[in-house]
Amino acid sequence: MKRVLEDKKLPHTEHEERGSDGRAASNLLCCAIAFVACILVSLAPLNRLAGVDYFGSLPFSTWLLAIGTWLPLDLHLVANTRQSQLSTHLLLFLALVVLAFVIYAMSAWYIHSSPEHTIRKRYPHIMRWIWLATVIVGLALVFTPSMLSHDAFVYAGYGRLLTVYHENPYFVTLATHPHDPFTRLDDWNNAPAAYGPVWLIISMLGSWVAREQPLTYILFYRLLGLGAHVLNIVLVTMILRASGRSERTIVLGTLLYAWNPLALLESSLGAHMDTAMATLMLAGILCWVRREQVGHTSVVRTSLPSLLCFTLAALIKFTAAPLAVLFLVLLGRKTLYAVRDAVGKVALQWRAAIRTVVLSGAICAGCALVLYIPFWIGQSPHTIIVSFTNPPSANSAYGSILSAILNWIRWHGAANPGWRETPLLFFSQYKVWQNIALVALVVTMIGGIVWIWKVPTARTLMLATLAVLGALLLVTPWFFPWYVTWLVGLAAASLPMRDRLGRAVIGAALAFSASAFCIYLFRGFPPIGDWEGLICLTTVGPPLLTLVILLLFGCDTSSDNSPESQT
Repeated sequence: MKRVLEDKKLPHTEHEERGSDGRAASNLLCCAIAFVACILVSLAPLNRLAGVDYFGSLPFSTWLLAIGTWLPLDLHLVANTRQSQLSTHLLLFLALVVLAFVIYAMSAWYIHSSPEHTIRKRYPHIMRWIWLATVIVGLALVFTPSMLSHDAFVYAGYGRLLTVYHENPYFVTLATHPHDPFTRLDDWNNAPAAYGPVWLIISMLGSWVAREQPLTYILFYRLLGLGAHVLNIVLVTMILRASGRSERTIVLGTLLYAWNPLALLESSLGAHMDTAMATLMLAGILCWVRREQVGHTSVVRTSLPSLLCFTLAALIKFTAAPLAVLFLVLLGRKTLYAVRDAVGKVALQWRAAIRTVVLSGAICAGCALVLYIPFWIGQSPHTIIVSFTNPPSANSAYGSILSAILNWIRWHGAANPGWRETPLLFFSQYKVWQNIALVALVVTMIGGIVWIWKVPTARTLMLATLAVLGALLLVTPWFFPWYVTWLVGLAAASLPMRDRLGRAVIGAALAFSASAFCIYLFRGFPPIGDWEGLICLTTVGPPLLTLVILLLFGCDTSSDNSPESQT
């Protein structure tokens, strides 16, 4: 009788599971539709705020703007009509970005809270929706006739110096050619190149393709950014799969990177090289994870693809260098404990470990020299050193705590400093924050080295790099929102969030990707005003608060069913 009752309940249970699977899938589909709609609607206020005329030859660009034309033009925030309209466009755009982040968080929550069997059944459909939404949003941003940044024209200036004038961007500026059509478009026309030789080579290719067409430059770098973003999605998925993660974790990591509004906007619209740098970082990690899984006989030979990827990333932007250094520590640790005797006891291989680190470091240095030497030929050592300190990012402040302090002093004054103003003046010095950044780098690097030494895995390498780069971004004198894209890919590939420290670092990185948009809020338009004083806490506060809360109140749990999550 009992068996009969159980059999009668079975179809009902299967029906409930089927309904649960359907609800989870439909929830995510609704989120995908809402996410795409939110971004598409935001294009109209963005164009009103920062529209450009270069897209006149692309009629379908205007079709994108029609989606949000119903949004109000003026909320009458201040008496000045023009200022009120600019503030209205800015607030509407950022409000829609906030809504996109809310949908993004809800989507991640649906995946995280869904049973593993649900994700396994719906895996192809869910991944298809993630990809479809990403491609639609990415292409819409590529062809949007708006620009939040003129970095594409900065890259164009480097490329034209190399291809048109046959001059060295590290020692000659575009301002020496005032009649060049891009001199007035290049915000850094008086500054030498601030990036590595790999990006200068890419800029040279861009100049060959675009010639003298501003629109072609914009589309070239935007499509390059979208391509890098798409490739990063693939790399995050492959890293999680190669690490043995469950399908739920793979889907969650894929979504966390693919739909991150900051990563999408700054790659496909902003056209920044930071997405390409992240591509090389993730490619190097994937190479190491795959070789770690199959085992190896020679650490150096096995690590060579990763070493080259990390070095090339640093030769796009120097901030990828901590990842290369931490990887050398991981190689040394692996080599040191690679041999066991007959009874299973570890025999420390100090000579082999030192040889591995030295040889690997020499490979990185040799690769860097090969790419830099063509730009250094004929220059004195002093001139070469000075070229690294001339760009504005090496001696000025923007979007940082230092920038906020300087603006506060500029507007409120500190002519007669008392006991309250003296610390303010002290922390208004660039050298002070340079030293603070150096201390943050040293402390987090030491912590990362200790962490890797205790747990020598690719995931620890990513988390340690997240901690180092995140700390640098909090205190750096020169900060732009797109810098946080370095963190998003590493955070997504570091899942699952099973341990307290890992959860705190990943959570802080994702919170930073949302709070970084606050810089766009303070553009000098009334009634909001400009970047000053404690306002900078809107950017650095949320990631710090997230880090502290997850460290103090989090608990070590396993959110992944993969074997590695139990180690």
